[in-house]
Amino acid sequence: MHCTNRISRLAPLSLLAATVAALGCTQGTTSASSSRNVTTAPVPAPTLSETPGGVSAPPPGHVSLATALRVVVNGSYLSPLIEIFGDVSVSSGVFIASNTILRADPGARICIGRATNLQDNILLLALRNAPVPTVTDSPCSLRSSSLGERVSIAHQATIRNSHIGDFSFVGFRAFLENAVLEEGAFVLHGAVVRNVRIAKGRIVPVGAMITRQEDADSLPLKTAAESSFQEDVLAVNKELASEYAALYEAGGYDIVTKVGPSPRTSFNPGVWPTLAGNVTLREFARIVGDVRIGANSVVGRRSSIRADEGAPIIIGESAVIRDRVTFHALKGTRIDIGNRLETEANIVFHGPLRVGDGLTVRDDAIVYDARIGNNVRIGTGAIVIGVTIRDGVSVPDGAIVRTQAQADALRPAGR
Repeated sequence: MHCTNRISRLAPLSLLAATVAALGCTQGTTSASSSRNVTTAPVPAPTLSETPGGVSAPPPGHVSLATALRVVVNGSYLSPLIEIFGDVSVSSGVFIASNTILRADPGARICIGRATNLQDNILLLALRNAPVPTVTDSPCSLRSSSLGERVSIAHQATIRNSHIGDFSFVGFRAFLENAVLEEGAFVLHGAVVRNVRIAKGRIVPVGAMITRQEDADSLPLKTAAESSFQEDVLAVNKELASEYAALYEAGGYDIVTKVGPSPRTSFNPGVWPTLAGNVTLREFARIVGDVRIGANSVVGRRSSIRADEGAPIIIGESAVIRDRVTFHALKGTRIDIGNRLETEANIVFHGPLRVGDGLTVRDDAIVYDARIGNNVRIGTGAIVIGVTIRDGVSVPDGAIVRTQAQADALRPAGR
């Protein structure tokens, strides 16, 4: 069955739920003979536990541990694939993408402010037996992790017992612990910020380790370009929050948890993925929008390939994508990856990005705004941003490659 052919890319949302049910679109392993198949079984009727406030009665002798599904809450959109533990509150206009974990230990609390966004595979933690900064003016609590208003937390960041001020930005795979970001702070990708306070409007460079207050106090101010970038991110995610909510209300749980279209926005027309034959999706994998995956590929657990902003995202044949790998692209950009991609886990690929055949990427790496040649190896924890990598070279473990001179100095694999 060819869902991508049979559902109009511009179908009104009011018709979407009926169309999905009629075609039986759901997640599953595709067959080798069906090059555009994303469906094998009809969508089941909603159960009580899928309806707002509805939880079915447990069998005799059981105590139900169920909680009502919360997706559209207080004018916010919370992916059904997130995990929430403990005392967590959200304000209005919040967007939270799939496979993010919000955990507040007993006696601790998490608060997420108005118009804030959290992308895929984030850890936001309030831990009871770990240091926490003193923030006397926080409306959350003294032992908490709190995000202010209009905050952006990028893919795979980790925040532990920290307070993030209004209009701050935290980049891909950044790590914050017992930290305070004052208003407008900007933490770039792969940085570590621990036991310090970052002053208003300061920027933490890519991959920096900021663990002493004197280092935090010497950070430069961000530029007007970085502030403009933040505004663009917030505008995109405001629209995504609204339109994902509309998509869920029209199409239900399955359309926002498995293989499904991107919501229609001013920057994305709302397109279904295209999966070639013999594509296997592991548990909680999320495939959204104009994603095209070649034959004989595997997408691991909790990996997210989201073409809901920049599109398309094209991944060639025989890809092996392991767990918690994120693919996303900025508005107006795309990702093109050749055949035989092989990844380990906890990696961010972000467009604009163009990659040749035979790329191998080890755990915890970041690849963003780059052109990568054929048969390149990127090592564990490496960061590659804004450069061209020639064929056959190896990026060492932990390397930060930000300039073309650094990229040109890389050696072929095995040398």
